[in-house]
Amino acid sequence: MSAEPIRVILNDRPLRQTLTGVGHYVAQLLTHAADVDAAARLDPFFFTYLARRDWRTRHAAPPEPTPGSRQPRDVGGSRKPWWLRRIMQGAYATAFRLCARGYQLYHEPNHIPMRCGLPTVTTIHDLSVIAHPEWHPADRVRWYEAEFDAGARQTVNFIAASEFTKREMVARLGIAPHKIVVTYQAPRAAFQPPPGDAVAAARARFDLRGPFFLYVGTLEPRKNVIGLLDAYAGLPAAERRAAPLIIVGAWGWKQEELRRRLPERHLADDVRMLGYMRDDELAALYAACTAFVWPTLYEGFGLPPLEAMACGAPVIVSRVASLPEVVGDAGELLDPQNVGAWRAAMQRALNDADWRTRGRTAALAQAGKFSWRRCAAETLSVFRSVIAYR
Repeated sequence: MSAEPIRVILNDRPLRQTLTGVGHYVAQLLTHAADVDAAARLDPFFFTYLARRDWRTRHAAPPEPTPGSRQPRDVGGSRKPWWLRRIMQGAYATAFRLCARGYQLYHEPNHIPMRCGLPTVTTIHDLSVIAHPEWHPADRVRWYEAEFDAGARQTVNFIAASEFTKREMVARLGIAPHKIVVTYQAPRAAFQPPPGDAVAAARARFDLRGPFFLYVGTLEPRKNVIGLLDAYAGLPAAERRAAPLIIVGAWGWKQEELRRRLPERHLADDVRMLGYMRDDELAALYAACTAFVWPTLYEGFGLPPLEAMACGAPVIVSRVASLPEVVGDAGELLDPQNVGAWRAAMQRALNDADWRTRGRTAALAQAGKFSWRRCAAETLSVFRSVIAYR
């Protein structure tokens, strides 16, 4: 017997801008939902009702970067005033409620659902705003203070990005464990070992002839890029000259100290900022790097390490939060505050070919355990369960 048709409306606002973690999550759910459950209609609100076009045309291929203009764009500096953001959010929510009529369920993929009479499923990626408000812009903290509790009360069931996030939700929010389902995210299709000529082309394009370390992610406080700089700066000058630190990602918020540190003489020639990058270029850099380095202080899941492993990169990451779930035994896990341990691990990556070979093999095996198709199937199962019991 075929499954009964269901209609779900999803808040797809993260698709309107350059995709990062939540945007990729939304895009992959929409991509794979129809494949795993043809009877489920999952409509992205903004592109279905306001933009009136297919969301795929917005993000099918990021624009080709202008040669010589690779500096990170500034996300934090472009934030609108908080009062204007609230007015815009209120208007958006009103339009959403009007268009949500006729649906059976509302899925909010980004922490705080809009007020809506439909049964609601909310995805919680992490609780960093609640656990560490000092890491976030003040207007985001105010938004959580004003709306998060009401959104949690509205939610029938939650989806958590990891077992770590689920434990935090139970401990910090008092949510019953049976109301939380963990669905792991996965590397996107572009992230797999690329052909050798693609790797060679990326090396030539970015003038990376020899070894290099790679960091990928928005530049914001919890990513601990300053700690990474401290570890890298402690390497002998000859090793830094031979193996630059490549930073890929946009500027986020509260990064005044990082901006001050980068021009220092002993770092300026060895640390290179490449900004936001297309998936095909990024996959080639993942595959080529000597090691992927990620000293984050807190993470609800951690897509960049998983993407790196899917491309065959040996990884050195923090032993905190969700990362042991994601990386398993396939990478080197370190205390993010132990600068000496990070420096020693980076030197080992440079000088131990056997370590790199074992790391690449283990990384590919670990990344193969994650699947966006399975994530979509488990998410749709949550939807059907909520609809069946309402």
